[in-house]
Amino acid sequence: MMSTLINAGSLVFVFCFVIAIGRSQSQIPQAKMRLANMSSYSLLMESAGKNLKDKRYQAALNDFKAAFIQKDSIGKYDYANAMVAAANVDSVDLAIAWFEEGIKLGLGITDDEYRYFSSAEEFQNLKKQIAYQNQLDRLSTQVAQLKKRQAEAKREWLKKIQYNSSRGAGEVVKSGFVLYWNQMGDSFVPYLVYLPAELKDKNNVRAIVYLHGGVSSVTEFQFEDPSVADEPIFKLADHLGFVVIYPFGKKSYGWVRQRSAFQQVLAITEEVKLNYLLNSKEIYLGGMSNGGTAVYWFAAQSNTPFSAFFTLSADCELVIEPIDWERLHSDRPIYSFHTADDTIYPIAKISAVYASRKSPAWHLRTLKAGGHGFIYDPVKGHELFMQCITEMLEEVHKTR
Repeated sequence: MMSTLINAGSLVFVFCFVIAIGRSQSQIPQAKMRLANMSSYSLLMESAGKNLKDKRYQAALNDFKAAFIQKDSIGKYDYANAMVAAANVDSVDLAIAWFEEGIKLGLGITDDEYRYFSSAEEFQNLKKQIAYQNQLDRLSTQVAQLKKRQAEAKREWLKKIQYNSSRGAGEVVKSGFVLYWNQMGDSFVPYLVYLPAELKDKNNVRAIVYLHGGVSSVTEFQFEDPSVADEPIFKLADHLGFVVIYPFGKKSYGWVRQRSAFQQVLAITEEVKLNYLLNSKEIYLGGMSNGGTAVYWFAAQSNTPFSAFFTLSADCELVIEPIDWERLHSDRPIYSFHTADDTIYPIAKISAVYASRKSPAWHLRTLKAGGHGFIYDPVKGHELFMQCITEMLEEVHKTR
């Protein structure tokens, strides 16, 4: 899901790369030594964000410069926020230098980001500079090229998944994605069924129903987006030999505020269960972030097709109604996986609820690090995700 760019009044850009502004290479070690007794990088960035929000631009700029010296890699959105501070104190050259570094990391190549840098009030003095205009011209070309590539990728993706779904009953899709639509009342909801390259046991088809995150921030079902194929759940399915049922949600109809959307997940599951002859004892429900939060609702229902549940970086408080903790049953356990450094749903809050409920059906597991989106980490994400689900499956099978 695409992040929203912020203006000078709030902090959305978060990243870092060392730029030694106005200093020779020989001065950098001394500068780092002087900073050794200062606030840590994270505290400096927090201070920069507060100063930026309060429009204390010089103080924010000083924080950004000090923080950047401490970090070996700087993110594109950190550069963008630092640009705001620099532009508002007329440090034009510095702002443009940071803009160039951000562009190297992919800053500004989406429509929203390009519009921000070309029209935001805080960059009006930069627009007078030839160097800045040259960067905008480069970005304009990149944006156009990206849109063209995305349109082609979208066409190919839709052709593939719709071709699969249009096959006759006798034409079985051996592997890959199949698009379906489920109707319940006036609601038509798209969902994908993913068949792994190799099913571990074709006579014992196991499945995971997976509720994606970001539901409250998207206005349309994202089934047309080819990047959905990169969701970590599908790579995990390939390794475990599971079929994945992937319903789509959106802000106006998703598993946050609309009870009917919760109910439709059950209808989708039953539909796939019949069409693919799933093993009724091996259907699991899991979800990420607010998709995971919804899982608690299903775990508290008395009659669902799910054998067990898992959540990833999820809150343990529902919006639509309180969770009926007494209705959780040990024979249908729920496993919640969190990282100690999740800033969206801090582990302290989750642990406090866990301790107060003392439900024998609820199992909380904490990973040392990885942040809210730990399963998306390009290096360790898959390994951590596998670790979580393997542990859940082993525990569930052990108790049967």
